[in-house]
Amino acid sequence: MEYRVSPEELIDITRPLEACTPAWPGDVKFCKETRAFGAFRTSKLTMSSHCGTHIDPPAHLSRYSTFVDDIPMNRLILPAVVVDCGDMREIDKAYIENISLDGRALILKTVTDKSGNPGSGMEYSYLSVNAAELAVERGVRTVGIDTFSVDPPDSTPVHEILLGASIPILENLLLDSVQPGNYLLICFPLKIRAGDGAPARVFLQPSATAALL
Repeated sequence: MEYRVSPEELIDITRPLEACTPAWPGDVKFCKETRAFGAFRTSKLTMSSHCGTHIDPPAHLSRYSTFVDDIPMNRLILPAVVVDCGDMREIDKAYIENISLDGRALILKTVTDKSGNPGSGMEYSYLSVNAAELAVERGVRTVGIDTFSVDPPDSTPVHEILLGASIPILENLLLDSVQPGNYLLICFPLKIRAGDGAPARVFLQPSATAALL
């Protein structure tokens, strides 16, 4: 399947990587050390594979072996639906039960702290188990959210459900300026060999300008 992409219509939903980019507690924070290299400038980057806007392949769970570089392109470039979940802490299946998800990405927009930092109390919105199960049942191909995780801070059931069904997860998206509706999702994760995760550059294009060729 081919899509017509209009660069001027693309909405960048990637959080910038910078010193203030928050990291999951205990994980490696982003650090950039810039130095002169003859007449050039070069930088040393230190960060987690799950830093900033990133993708979780099934291999994020140690018992699976589908890594970042194994993710099929039809899970990285595909039709998507953005759902506004407001300030709901646990996003229930009621938000998606009337939406067609077969062959599409589900992108969840919340009003959690837009810095991407859940704060010391680790309070942010996440997907409920029943919603994750319904999404898998309805044929979703990829799931994204604008918070630290699709799971609450103290458990991993949604990762288990989605990654167990070979559904990649995009986390820490930047959806402030995105309205609910239909889009084309375009995701470019770093091609890390046997990567358990990777920072990604992610875009949405309104479906009206993303016509099939």
